[in-house]
Amino acid sequence: MLPHPDTSAVISGAGASGLLHALSLRAAGVRIAAVFDPDTARARALAEATGARAAASMDELVEERAAFGCVCSPPSVHVEQASRFAESSRIVLVEKPVAVREVDLTRLLSLPACVPIVQWRAGRGLRALRAAIARGELGPAPVVSLDLAWGRDDAYFRARESTWGCGALLSIGIHAIDAITWALGRPIASVSGLTLEREGVSGETGAVAVLRYEGGALVSLRLSLDGGADTTRITACGGGVTAMLRGCEADPTASPIDWHTADSSTRLRLEALERSATGSLGAPLLVPYLADVLAAYLDGESPGDSDRMPSIRNTASAHEAAMLLAAPRG
Repeated sequence: MLPHPDTSAVISGAGASGLLHALSLRAAGVRIAAVFDPDTARARALAEATGARAAASMDELVEERAAFGCVCSPPSVHVEQASRFAESSRIVLVEKPVAVREVDLTRLLSLPACVPIVQWRAGRGLRALRAAIARGELGPAPVVSLDLAWGRDDAYFRARESTWGCGALLSIGIHAIDAITWALGRPIASVSGLTLEREGVSGETGAVAVLRYEGGALVSLRLSLDGGADTTRITACGGGVTAMLRGCEADPTASPIDWHTADSSTRLRLEALERSATGSLGAPLLVPYLADVLAAYLDGESPGDSDRMPSIRNTASAHEAAMLLAAPRG
């Protein structure tokens, strides 16, 4: 893949995700060429803030010459828009969830040059945990708990009901499922669980799930959108070691790890491993994540060639697990 002579991007979706993509790409030296959103006022606002042009339609946006196409629109149209961008031989950055149905995920897997936005992987804490697991510091079959207690009122769901096409597991839980699947470095073997639906809301607002991985590792997920202040906790145990990451909604994997072990030499070794780990110690993780994608692109890599630029296939099992667990829509 040869670098584009004009490293620029076009963005579909001018909401919070579109804004964050625009600012993150600009920080990496990428020019924002054009923006499209069905809400023309919102599209104009983002275009003016980033020196871009507000495209009048998706067709017009696709025709714009650019190295990157960013899909920051509602999840229900991610795959359709990604396929439009893919036709133009560019790198397609697809926000999570990359798809909300298995048939759409299968279609997305067949498209070239699509990169999922899985920025929790850029946190130094998660990278250190991944390295510790790979070295066997947490034994052959770690047990992990993922606890997400976030607060979302009914207005949050009503604003997204007609466009999102998914509940809490795919809109929020996928962050944690993808992150720990990547950290464990092994395939998901089975999933089971229960979901909770709030009256008057379409899609699950809570879930308790268990994921078994090849090699015996177990992950429990407890997710609730009936919390107060957003709280996220990842706890991994095994081999006489407990590793804890705590944070809020904003990229908790960048938090320092709280290591617990009875062996002082083990603790010193793990703390040294964490200090040497690459990755960010602060949010938003989208900034270093997209910087890595750009660096990989300029080095001639394609999606899936390295951790700097993952492919849709690299996150497919996490999405498949969330889809299996999610409450039926409709």
